[in-house]
Amino acid sequence: MLGIRREVDAVRFKPNDDRPRVLISGAASGAGLACAQAFAERGAELILCDWDGIALTRAAKQLGAFSRFCDAGAERGVEIFVEEIGQRFGSIDVLINAAGRGYVRALTMMRMSRAALPLLRKGRGYRLIANIAPAGGFSQRETIFPYAGSFASFARLSETLVEQCRGTDIDIACITPRIVRAKQGSAQWSDQLYRLDRVDELDAAERIVSMFAAERPAWQNRPPQTRTNRRA
Repeated sequence: MLGIRREVDAVRFKPNDDRPRVLISGAASGAGLACAQAFAERGAELILCDWDGIALTRAAKQLGAFSRFCDAGAERGVEIFVEEIGQRFGSIDVLINAAGRGYVRALTMMRMSRAALPLLRKGRGYRLIANIAPAGGFSQRETIFPYAGSFASFARLSETLVEQCRGTDIDIACITPRIVRAKQGSAQWSDQLYRLDRVDELDAAERIVSMFAAERPAWQNRPPQTRTNRRA
């Protein structure tokens, strides 16, 4: 996991402090949903988007979050979505990119970050962009090499964001799966000697929350909140 200066136990935010406003793409399932649940449990204000409208509605109702359908791979759709968020909320504190599989994740991360960066710049204090790389986004028939191209693009775009945010209070975290040797006898071809470890979704969510909380020390010991539906 890159971009994390230190890790602490997940904490809860003080009830008297302003809640962090967290925008999550790919929030209806997987790592995005895990992040939404982790932040919701600590009283954050959630803005969720996903292309799966049914699952998104279910997640938003469960977490008391504002939600909108958005295909993060469609540039114009992302622009319209972020424009509405800017009009409704003004700014955000955290952007979590978790939409798409394989190379699509790099594409959605680029488009969502580019569109949402002005909202992050309007925020106060420490802010965070967390890019969660896909793991298992390719079928078992595919080798490691198609993924490697996607991973290289993902990592390079994250590095570009670091440069764009240099000199600000916006930090970048890049969470990636590890590449490990396959078990002996499990590889049929020479290009399948290595496999990708999956990103642990729950662990990634807790690390992101902990990283953000560590840099916003006024937020701690916040009790769980009663959730209300903000989908409208």
